Amino acid sequence: MENIENKSKLLNQLDNIVDTKHINEVKKVIDALSKINEFKYSISESKTTDDIYSKIKYVLENNFQVTNFKILQAANNIETIKFQTHENNDQNYSFKNDVCDNRTIEFKLNHSHLDEFDKIYLDNYLQEIIHILYIQLVLGELQTTSLIDPLTKLKTRMSFNEEMLQIEPLARREKMNIGVLLINIDRFRAVNDEHGIQFGDEFLKLYANTLKTVIRDSDIAVRFGGGEFLVLLMNVSDEQRTMLIANNIQEKLNNTHLLTQYNDEFKKTVSIGVSMFPCDAPSITQVVKNSELALSDAKDIGRSQIIRFKEDTGDIDLF
Repeated sequence: MENIENKSKLLNQLDNIVDTKHINEVKKVIDALSKINEFKYSISESKTTDDIYSKIKYVLENNFQVTNFKILQAANNIETIKFQTHENNDQNYSFKNDVCDNRTIEFKLNHSHLDEFDKIYLDNYLQEIIHILYIQLVLGELQTTSLIDPLTKLKTRMSFNEEMLQIEPLARREKMNIGVLLINIDRFRAVNDEHGIQFGDEFLKLYANTLKTVIRDSDIAVRFGGGEFLVLLMNVSDEQRTMLIANNIQEKLNNTHLLTQYNDEFKKTVSIGVSMFPCDAPSITQVVKNSELALSDAKDIGRSQIIRFKEDTGDIDLF
């Protein structure tokens, strides 16, 4: 809503300072840039790669009347088709970007029906799409090649440590925000004590499955400890979005239940420590440590808490 209001104010100001001959062209450019930004936010919030391709298809068809296109990826001189709408070759235009040393993403389509402005507009869209696809594809490959915890089917702590060697340079290069959530089941040890280890394992599996329904495929979920999970929200828009997701996760997990042998609904609450990369620390490892400190503060307060990490200023509160 705020973006729409700002856009309206800007257009009203332009009416006063730009002559009538050029005002429509300027408004057209502003509208195009606004739509691109809206699309960037929409596509970055997609939960799956299929959802991303569906949104790309919708934009190309509705904004540019492009119904036939193909997306290709070349890595280490091996080219693969990631998505295509038709088998025929009605594609006279190629937009390619070498996203890194050994990887290229390319769009092939027909844009002969567009005027010069819409061709430039389309190129800007494709540039943003390729940038986001690159991040999604790299993260997707990491997801499929890492070690998995046999109980929860989440990543192991060991595989997470190995992935950081690739994710951290990627995050720095692409100027990505990463929200780090450390989630702890409050008094989890009591679950095994009261209902047995098998029940505790089933409870962990249930929590892991619930957690996966809240986050996107490109996000990373790790079995971090006994009753502890680590979540990395990759390329998240900002801190506000991170805290909203943390609240959604807590609400979902707090309301997840498993039936006991007496057919009672068994629930536990969770506490969450939150930290952000890169604003809280220059390395993801340190940001994870920050989330551990925030979680410790949450546990000191009580159960079912969400605490955002804050730098210790060293000040002493006397009152």
